[in-house]
Amino acid sequence: MKKNLRKYERGQAIIIVAFAIVGLVAMVGLVTDTGMLLINYGKLKRGVDAASVAAAQQYRLQGNVLNTEALENAAYNFLQLNDTPGVTSVTVHSCDVSDPQRPALCNPIGGDEIDNRKLVEVTASADVRFGFLNVIGIDSTTITATSVGEAATIDLVMIIDTSASMAYETGYEADSAARQVPDSDDDPSVCNTHNDPTANDPQSCQPMNQIKAVALDFLETLYFPYDRVAVVTMTSQTAGGSRSPVELLPLTSVKADVVNAISDIKVFEPRTCASDENTNPQPGACLFYDGSGSFLGLPCWMFQAYATDGSGLADPSSCPSSNVGGTMVLAQNALTGSGDPAKQRLDSFWVVVALLGGPANSTDANGSYPNGFCPRNTFYQPEEAGGPRGYAYSSPTSSSVALPSGKSQGQCRDMFPTVRHSSSVSLVDYTNPFTGPEAQVYPYDADDYARDMADNLATTITGTGVTIFTIGLGDQVTTMKFTDASQPTAAGISLLRYIAECAGEGVSDCETPVANPLINHGQYFFAPNSAALSDIFKKIANNIATKISQ
Repeated sequence: MKKNLRKYERGQAIIIVAFAIVGLVAMVGLVTDTGMLLINYGKLKRGVDAASVAAAQQYRLQGNVLNTEALENAAYNFLQLNDTPGVTSVTVHSCDVSDPQRPALCNPIGGDEIDNRKLVEVTASADVRFGFLNVIGIDSTTITATSVGEAATIDLVMIIDTSASMAYETGYEADSAARQVPDSDDDPSVCNTHNDPTANDPQSCQPMNQIKAVALDFLETLYFPYDRVAVVTMTSQTAGGSRSPVELLPLTSVKADVVNAISDIKVFEPRTCASDENTNPQPGACLFYDGSGSFLGLPCWMFQAYATDGSGLADPSSCPSSNVGGTMVLAQNALTGSGDPAKQRLDSFWVVVALLGGPANSTDANGSYPNGFCPRNTFYQPEEAGGPRGYAYSSPTSSSVALPSGKSQGQCRDMFPTVRHSSSVSLVDYTNPFTGPEAQVYPYDADDYARDMADNLATTITGTGVTIFTIGLGDQVTTMKFTDASQPTAAGISLLRYIAECAGEGVSDCETPVANPLINHGQYFFAPNSAALSDIFKKIANNIATKISQ
C-alpha cells in the first residue's frame, strides 16, 4: 500500500514546480517590466520638460495672434529629439486668453495684469510594451506626463532722445557741410507739426518720425498683455517746456496706450528768444529767428552774451538738453513701479532700450546746482575741426561771440570720458581763459552723472541685473568733438558702450571688456542715420527672445 501511495505522489512535484515557474516569471516580469515602465516614464518626463521650455520660447505673436501651431510643433519636435519612445499624443495649452482650456495655474481672465505669465502646459502620452507580463495577459500600458514651461514676461523701458538734434534730418541735405547751418526745416516748432510717423509727408519731422516708426514696428515683437512697456523721453513734450526728462508712459500692458504714446512724441521745443535776449539773457536755449522769421538755431544767450566780456557771467549750464543720466533715473523708476512697489514684477525680464543722439551734456538739478552738474572748467574747450553740426552751441550771428582762439562753448563735461569722477570728489583749481585763476570748482560732470545713474539702473535687482541696450544715432555720437585727442574713443561712444556693456560692474570705463561680468548685459549699436535703425531693432528683438526662457 505504501508503495502504491508513493506512486500516486510522483506527479505532484511537477505541478507545483510548474505553478512556481509561472509565479516566478510573473515576479521577474513585474520587476523587469516595472523597471522598463519607470525608465520610459523618466524619458517621457524629461522629454516633456524640454518640450515645455521649447514651446515657451515660441511664445510670440504672428499677425497679432499667438502662434499656437509653433508651440505645438516645438513641443513635438523636442520629444522626438529626446528620443522619447511610443508617444501617441501631445497636447499643448497656453495661458493665452484665446485658449479655451487655459491651464488652471494661469492668471484668470480679467485678473490683475501684473500676474500675467507666459506659461505653456505640455501633456504627452506614450505606450509601453511589456515583455514578461505578457505571460499573465498584460501586454502594455499608457503613461502620461505633464510639464509647464515659462517664458519670462518682459518689462521694457524705451528711452527716446527728443533733443533738438532729432529734427536735423528734416529737409535732409546730402552734403554734410551744408547741414552745419540750420534751415527752416530744422525748426522744432515746425517739425512738431509734421510728427505723424505713418503719414507720407515730404516735410516729415526727421529723424524723429523714422525713430517712432521703427519703435512701433519693434512693439510687434512683444506680446501684450503679458509684456509691458514704458516710454521715457529726453525732454518735455510741451511747447516752451523744460529740458528735463519725462516718464511719458509708465509700464503698461495696453498696446494701444504704448502706440499712442510713441506716435505723439515730439522734438524738444523751447521758448522763443526774446527780442532783447542778447542784452538781457534768460536761462535756457531758445528758438532764434532773424527779422524775416527765418530759423537760425537754438543759441544759449546766458553763455554767449557774456562769453567774451570777462565778467565771469557766461554760463551754459541751463542750455544743453542731453540728460542721459536723468533718463536712466526715470527708467529705474518705471521698472520699480513708478512709485508704487506693488506694480513691479520681480520675476519678469527687465530690459531698457535707449536711443540717444550723443553724449551727456546735462544732469538733473541737485541741491546747490539748480541747473545740474556743469563745472566751470567745461565752459570753454577746444573744438576739433570737422566736428558735427552743433548749431545749438554756436553763435546765432557772426558777430555775437568771439571766443578765445581754439575755444568753443562747453558741454558740461570734461574732455576725458575715461576719467571718472566720484560724486564725493574734491574740488579742483580752475583758470578762466579771460581773467586767469579763479575759485576751485566741483569737477563732477554730466558724463560722470550718466555713468553713476546707469550703474544704479543696471543693479536695480539682484541676480543678472537689468539688461540695457543703447543705440547711438548720428555723427554726434562718433565725433571726437570736445574730447581730448589722447582719448581712445569719442565721448558718445565711450558713454553708450559703458551703459550697455559695463554698467554695474564696478569699473570706471569700458575700454577693456569685463572679464567675468555680473550683469546680463545688452549691446551698444551705432546707426549713422535713421535708415539703419530698423535692422538694429530687429537684432535687439532677437537678442531679447533668446534670453527670456526660464
